[in-house]
Amino acid sequence: MRILRAKWILACDENFKILKEGAIVFDKKIIEVCTFASAARRYPQAEILDFGGDIAMPAFINPHVHLEFSANKGTLRYGDFLDWLGSVIASRQQLDAAARGRLIAEQIAAMMRSGVGTIGEISSFGGEAEACAQSGIRTVFFNEILGASKDVAAENISKFKERFERAKALASSLFISAVSVHSPYSTHPQITEFATKFARENGLAISTHFMESAYERQWLRTGRGKFKTWLAKFNPTPAPFYSPQSFVAHFSGLRTLFTHCVWVDDFSIFDPKLHSITHCARSNRLLSKKRLSFKKLLASGLNYNIATDGLSSNFSLSFLDELRANLMMHDELGLIELARVLILGATRNAAAALGLNLGELRAGKLADIAVFEGIECDEAQLPLQLILQSKNAKSLFIEGMKCNF
Repeated sequence: MRILRAKWILACDENFKILKEGAIVFDKKIIEVCTFASAARRYPQAEILDFGGDIAMPAFINPHVHLEFSANKGTLRYGDFLDWLGSVIASRQQLDAAARGRLIAEQIAAMMRSGVGTIGEISSFGGEAEACAQSGIRTVFFNEILGASKDVAAENISKFKERFERAKALASSLFISAVSVHSPYSTHPQITEFATKFARENGLAISTHFMESAYERQWLRTGRGKFKTWLAKFNPTPAPFYSPQSFVAHFSGLRTLFTHCVWVDDFSIFDPKLHSITHCARSNRLLSKKRLSFKKLLASGLNYNIATDGLSSNFSLSFLDELRANLMMHDELGLIELARVLILGATRNAAAALGLNLGELRAGKLADIAVFEGIECDEAQLPLQLILQSKNAKSLFIEGMKCNF
């Protein structure tokens, strides 16, 4: 048992409680959050980790990243979604082959240095599974499936099952298998039906890309536009498989992370009890002309979370950099309110989206804790200044164990 002492404790609970001169009593799970004086009196035999004037909070959760693209530096094209997508298809196998071992470990370490204790890894090929499992970071490993032709459905399902079993063999409390359906424009209904049924039968979280571009919205609504021309390269008579509503309906009753959703007009199509929106601000800026409306998202009552996406559509996996980018891009909310919204999206909300017992500092939650260097400011400014001023985490604990990164 240990007592972590810090000047400020950000509980990241529903009320965004901030405790001054606080302490976290923990082993693998959090036993109590209280004042340091109370903790020292109640647990006299505990080891004391004294972080003086620093800030302790739940470790960040990055629920959507593509480590398979960690080798990308200038290969992929930005500025237009279809231009980017064409460059991904042309280069994905080459980039995946280059993203192995050391490079994956370096990017995971970069996330851990920025205070991330859990990632949601979206995996098309599975080659990064062992690196994730050995890294010390908690990984929800989303085995991805896609295929726009009914003719390849059986083959793609078979390959998915093989990859899933390989990943499942690595299972631990820090490596959790899940499922990803790529997108409505790339996944035949037969494959989507298989994937959602598989997730239901096995009690798995599921993720999907949705409404990332104006091209996708026009395609799903009308079957026309530049997406039709682009898809004609692969199918002489392309037609949309779904409407926006019918695609979302496939995920009924499933804990689902819908990633991007920049071009969603009506958030009422989602289930507020099980569905969440994963927002990747820098990725959306590089590939789309529109920003997600945080004000509209918050008004919907849906759960939301913050992610970096992969280096396929970003230039850094530092989670602190991502939070700062969100602060600069979203002007619909005041800075202090937005900082709290972002931190909750990166902790409590993301844990709920993934179905994990963490993301808050309270008794019974897993002891995933990030410590950041102290900042001289008042309590009201603390969440904002933490995002603005922090460059790296000072210390990181996952399930109560101190991480080396």
